[in-house]
Amino acid sequence: MSMWSEKYRPKNIASMVGNEESRLKFVIWFRKWKPGSKAALLVGPPGTGKTTLVHLAAKEFAMNLVELNASDTRKKDQLVKRIGEVASSENLYGERSLIFLDEVDGLSGRKDFGAIDFIKDTVKSAQNPVVMAANDPESEQVRKLSDVSLVIRFRPPAPREVELYLRSVAEEEGSTYTDEEYEAVVKGANGDLRYALNSFQSAGSTGYKDVEMTTVQAINTFFDAKDSETSLRALRAYPKQPRDKLRDLQASIIRSGLGGDERARALDVLSRADIIMGKIMNGKDWRLLRYFDSMLAHELKEALGDHAVQYSQDSAPWNLQLRIWNDSRKIKEITASYSGRLHQGRDSTAVQDIPYLFVLSSSKKFRGELLRSLNLDETFEKFLDKEAARVKVKE
Repeated sequence: MSMWSEKYRPKNIASMVGNEESRLKFVIWFRKWKPGSKAALLVGPPGTGKTTLVHLAAKEFAMNLVELNASDTRKKDQLVKRIGEVASSENLYGERSLIFLDEVDGLSGRKDFGAIDFIKDTVKSAQNPVVMAANDPESEQVRKLSDVSLVIRFRPPAPREVELYLRSVAEEEGSTYTDEEYEAVVKGANGDLRYALNSFQSAGSTGYKDVEMTTVQAINTFFDAKDSETSLRALRAYPKQPRDKLRDLQASIIRSGLGGDERARALDVLSRADIIMGKIMNGKDWRLLRYFDSMLAHELKEALGDHAVQYSQDSAPWNLQLRIWNDSRKIKEITASYSGRLHQGRDSTAVQDIPYLFVLSSSKKFRGELLRSLNLDETFEKFLDKEAARVKVKE
């Protein structure tokens, strides 16, 4: 059985759902592009059609698509090798190329020094159009690249647009659903059409019982579950997107009374789950979501043991939540680099070493030496300074 998200993938730009003005802005940029023009920088949450738009544009305008994930291809020499020649020439068959750099907000670390400058220089000298995409509109990478780019914002389609699209798919499939079932899936998808289609298809004959479970019910059922089967059902009943599921689990665990070792083990599982989610999103292989939930159902529950954890809602504004989430990613990257340098486990590093590094980072000289030794960029300078201020002890 084919996945509906693939079966009903838009065949052309006009058949896409939502972001009409953004798509029109992109097409106008594309038609008017000439050497020396700015790049197009598509910014918005996952699932809003950024990557699909680029693929369809390459197809409709008969261009050879050269696609790279910037968060995987981080170093300048890798970028030079992959797109340096393509940016200034035709391919062997005389075709023009469309260069697509996805997840440019994933560039991080001192190892990226020169990568952004290379991208900016490439945009200015390219004989082929360059398109970039980013999820985080507030990232430093987006800010640095915006002066050589036409920034085009993408937003999740409105609930009514998602519902109409699902109804058209249901009619094509000869399926019948109640208004309540449409409402549950649309609400759970939160504007992500791929997620909506996959939820719609996978619900099948279950009557959407799982989809109707609230966020609090799903998270608490997972934490309270006594067996892996119940844990798995609760995770699959979570009504929002997988990224939100990770954030809610993380927030609940951080705010719980877990001891240092248990908390470190649980956060390590979430860290690895986040990496898997990144791979799923990069490859657009949504079938792997079933393994994502299975991993959490078994490994996270094992890490938590019998310790009681309950859902803890983070009432902070979304922009603040995003900054907190990004901070946690910085902590994970510092932990990974530091533990790798010392050849010791990440769990013990996170619990025993990282807090002391934050205290010592009150010294500007120490921060500079730490950044150089761990190959971290200047964004970590501000982060360490902020963390040092939080944990600074009175003399």
